[in-house]
Amino acid sequence: MNQFELRRVERELREALSGTDLQWVLDDVDDAIAAGVPEEKILRRRPHRRGEDRQPTSPAAEAARYQVLDRRELGPAEFEASRKRGTLVITTRPMTEEERVLLLLDALKRLFVELPEIEGETLKVLQSVPDSDTGSRSVIQGVVFEPDESTRPRRSQSTIVANRVAAERRESVSLLFDDVTDGVRS
Repeated sequence: MNQFELRRVERELREALSGTDLQWVLDDVDDAIAAGVPEEKILRRRPHRRGEDRQPTSPAAEAARYQVLDRRELGPAEFEASRKRGTLVITTRPMTEEERVLLLLDALKRLFVELPEIEGETLKVLQSVPDSDTGSRSVIQGVVFEPDESTRPRRSQSTIVANRVAAERRESVSLLFDDVTDGVRS
């Protein structure tokens, strides 16, 4: 897909989630987009040349004494050698259009495919009656996934989607997500 198609897909996915009970998914995706993509880089002091003044005259002059090497530009052996002569630093870069669309698709797949599978398996475990149980437990009807208490307060994230979708339908939705993801990557 080209940039225009990716932007259109992202816009349509966002419009589908906006104003629904699933707005929290969009909020979480936006947080991840704002955080950016971490990258490893090497910060290395440039070799000192004869005749250069060793005393920095300004912060810009001091910064010019260092070079930043991107891991993707170096081969594995050269990267390891550079690590020994420099300092490994973690930087971030903005997500590309493709990465943003893939992130949205991954979030939706987790919500509509993986979360129901987790709920189904959890219900199987919780609904099984141990041999020692004399019927004192009530029957579990559903599982609700709540956000961590430590997360900042925002819209309700309690969404019950799970055990209501048949396994065959989840499988077909999963295949659909896989096909769309492959289309985005091509």
